[in-house]
Formats: sequence, structure tokens, C-alpha cells
Amino acid sequence: MGIFAPIETLTRTVVSVPDLIEEMLVVIAVVAFFVVLHAFVQRRLRSEVLRRHNDVAGYLFSAVGVLYAVVLGFVVVVVWQKYDAAVSNVESEVDAVGNLYHVVDSYPPALRDRIRTDLRAYADIVAEIEWPAMARGEAVPRAGSAKIEELAYSVDTFGPANLKEFAAQQAAIVMEERLFDARRSRLIAAVPAVPSVLWFALVAGALAMVAFCFIFGVENRPAQLMMTAILVGLIGILFIVILEFSTPFSGSVRISNDGWVYLQQRLPDIQ
Repeated sequence: MGIFAPIETLTRTVVSVPDLIEEMLVVIAVVAFFVVLHAFVQRRLRSEVLRRHNDVAGYLFSAVGVLYAVVLGFVVVVVWQKYDAAVSNVESEVDAVGNLYHVVDSYPPALRDRIRTDLRAYADIVAEIEWPAMARGEAVPRAGSAKIEELAYSVDTFGPANLKEFAAQQAAIVMEERLFDARRSRLIAAVPAVPSVLWFALVAGALAMVAFCFIFGVENRPAQLMMTAILVGLIGILFIVILEFSTPFSGSVRISNDGWVYLQQRLPDIQ
């Protein structure tokens, strides 16, 4: 647990209700489309003819359904783990900046002040420039990397004059490495985790699942339409979950920068 451990509790998930409502409306529209399409197919094909093949279609539907459920569930778990890891990385990065700000207290005053100025500037860059850029799905500017490279040079090239300064430098180097690692992990997490090929497979599997619903013959046609609506709606909701958690810093569900904002407020008070 770091010196700035209370900051960790400020890293939270922000939900944009308007964006989430828009996504749910898209799901509802897709459900309505497939229900209408299924109703059209029901009118064109007699249920007596379709019922003749229910046994064979049932076996195939079970096999395809299990395979698709495993793949879909696996993707959901992977993107959730990525989101959870992104939250931990943000906490680690904030904590590393706060601890590095503290451990350089034993450095000579001029060098200490320069490193702390760089750390405050880095916190400002992350909170006010990088976070909005990640929320828009854009690449972050070079300013943040340049700033921590400057402070890393100051930390690493310092020549300690006594054991106290040597111990401070070793602790600062450890915090510096944690900062670099956490920053790198955050920038990697900002990239969508689900490649286009996997999205194609997920969509193709969803269409296959819905197509199987169309070829079953059921006497109670309204109930069959309801089952189609439930299946399409569930798949649509899981698609939204995958889409949102694969991009932890953008979309309707994203990680907040509250920890960085709090850090901005705390750092100037440290002597």
C-alpha cells in the first residue's frame, strides 16, 4: 500500500447515461428488425413443413449454441479482465507519482523542486490532456512521455553525497520504474482489445443462432417470436458489454480521472 493509498478509492467507473440509452435503442431496433423478419418468414413457410425437421435442427442448434456461448462468454471474460486490470494500472500510476513526489524529499532542494515540478506537470498533462484524448479514442500526445523522461533523467543521473541520499535515489528509481510500467500498461489498455476478425466471428455466430430460430416449426408463433426477441436482445446486450469493456477509457462506460484530479490538488500541499 502506497503513501497515497486513499487516492486508489477515487478511481471509479463513469457511466454516460445518454450514450448508454442510445446503445440500448440500437439493440431494441435490432430486436424489432429480426422479430419482423421472423414474422415474415413464418408467413412464407408453413409451420407443418418446418416441424418435420425440428429433431435435426434441434441437434444442430444445440451444438452451434454451445460453441457460440463458449466463445462469447470467453470474450466477455477477457474484456472484463482487461477493464479490471486497467483500473489497477491507473491506481498504480497515480500511486507511483505520489510516492515519487514524496521520496525525493531527501534530494538537494534545487533538484527536488525540479523533479516535483515535472511530476505536477505530468499529473496536469494526464488529467487535462491525455484523459480527454483517450475518452475520444485518440492517441495521446507526446507531452506526457517527454515529461516523465525528463524527470527520470533527473532521478537517475543524481549523484548521492551520503547514504540518506543514496537510499532516496534507490527508492525513487523503484517508483520511477513503476510509473513507466503503469503508464505503458494504461496506453496499451486504451487500444480496443477485440480485433476485427473476432468481431466478424461473433457477428457471424449471432446471425447463425438467429437463423436457427427461423427454421424451427412451432404451433405457438407469438411465443416463438418472443423467444427470438429474447435471444437477439441478450446477444445485443453482450455485444455492448464487449464493446464498452474492450475500451476502458472511452465509450458510455469508462474509467474516471478522479484519482488524477485528486492528486493534482494534493501535490502542491506537500512540502
